[in-house]
Amino acid sequence: MSAEPPAAAEPPFEVRPSFVDEVLEVVDAIPAGHVLSYGDVAALLGSRAARAVGSVMRRYGHAHPWWRVVRSGGLPPTGHEARAKTHYEAEGTPLRALSRDPGYAVEYAKARWRP
Repeated sequence: MSAEPPAAAEPPFEVRPSFVDEVLEVVDAIPAGHVLSYGDVAALLGSRAARAVGSVMRRYGHAHPWWRVVRSGGLPPTGHEARAKTHYEAEGTPLRALSRDPGYAVEYAKARWRP
């Protein structure tokens, strides 16, 4: 009996191509200085799949205004806090100071886009 390497882990879900296009279309429509949460983007598409929105942004969002999609509480995308802050400041997105990392968050109530 030979030992075979374990099979590669399957992703927890498969994101359909039309969902990818729909997410990116919403993200592209968010005006400068405004944001939506991952859950807001999902809700606009009639879904509760905030994590799927995050997967789309992680895989395909680099050529889109990714910084305009924030985590709950207005926190910027994980691992991109410094780059996001540069965009927020350039666009005049309202920010508030935090005493913990990353040191700031978007003032979500003021910056939330209401299409």
